[in-house]
Amino acid sequence: MSENNSGGPMRWDEHARGGAGGWVRATDGRTGPPDEPAPDPDPDSGRRTVPKKYVLLAVGGGLAVAALVLVVAHAVRPSAPEAAHSAGPSSSSSPSVALSGSTETDPQPSGPPTASAEEQATAVDELLERSESDRQQVIDAVNAVEACASDGTVAAAGQALDEAAVRREGLITDLAALDVGELASGSLAAGSLRTGWQHSADADRAFADWADDAQGCSPGAVPRTSSYRRGVRSSELATGAKEEFLAHWTPIAASYGLPERDTAEL
Repeated sequence: MSENNSGGPMRWDEHARGGAGGWVRATDGRTGPPDEPAPDPDPDSGRRTVPKKYVLLAVGGGLAVAALVLVVAHAVRPSAPEAAHSAGPSSSSSPSVALSGSTETDPQPSGPPTASAEEQATAVDELLERSESDRQQVIDAVNAVEACASDGTVAAAGQALDEAAVRREGLITDLAALDVGELASGSLAAGSLRTGWQHSADADRAFADWADDAQGCSPGAVPRTSSYRRGVRSSELATGAKEEFLAHWTPIAASYGLPERDTAEL
């Protein structure tokens, strides 16, 4: 210690004496108290150093945890079809591409213009006019069978009745093709008229069968067979349907200046 008390102030040097530490003479002009250690020139020299092997273990463990997280996330993530199904249609998805040759934007041909109410009423009246011309031929044929002047006249009457039935059915077909939507009660009137004409056609065919039954008859002694009775019944049904038609038609005809008609004319 005597050597430490001579020659100037002393300082503690932890590296002196082979790393054991000891007091040495100060050579940097420090004037502090002898028992105060000099500041460490390296502030990091007192920190504890972590061994490199532990650093590598920590890095490796972090990578293992990250890999485990990715495996779990992949396992719980829905498959592509399921994800697409759960997502549903997206409002932001682009519209589907139209097929080539699509006529979506092509102008559609318009139908024929709708006839006016007056034109529709006139078309129905023209059919009624045709029906009236057939009526007289049917009356004449039935009277010819009733008279039974000869087998020839009876046979001709039967043929005329068959032809009348065909014309009645033609009227029904033409009536179905007419548009009566602009007429008040137009569909009801057309339905009743169609029913009436169908019963009239049935009556014509029944009377034609009666003409066949009357072959070989004597004047004034024509038998009233089942065909005759069937014709009478169909005529009665036709009259009822035509009366219903006129209940709808008469106001329509008056509105457009068309002639009034009765069941006999139908």
